[in-house]
Amino acid sequence: MRQQSKEYIVILFIVGILALNYPVLDLFDRSWMPFGVPLLYLYLYLAWLALIVVLIVVVEHSEIHRTEQSVVLGNTSQPEGTPAEGRRVRGANPTELP
Repeated sequence: MRQQSKEYIVILFIVGILALNYPVLDLFDRSWMPFGVPLLYLYLYLAWLALIVVLIVVVEHSEIHRTEQSVVLGNTSQPEGTPAEGRRVRGANPTELP
């Protein structure tokens, strides 16, 4: 996971705490009932849904794909014909050098 994505998740956590705490909740504690649902309940469920959707977007965006990992780890400079790290060649002795 990228460092910037971790920062976004922390910011999202803080925004979620602020959005679901007293001063903001008091703004929606009204007797008005859109769609027959109390406004406070509607706000709570929509805020919760929005936090989940934004978190999914951040996590999906933060995944490092295989091609990016190989560039970061430096695995692209392996000579052709040598096994990649983590793969075993059948019958090869790990102590034997080529």
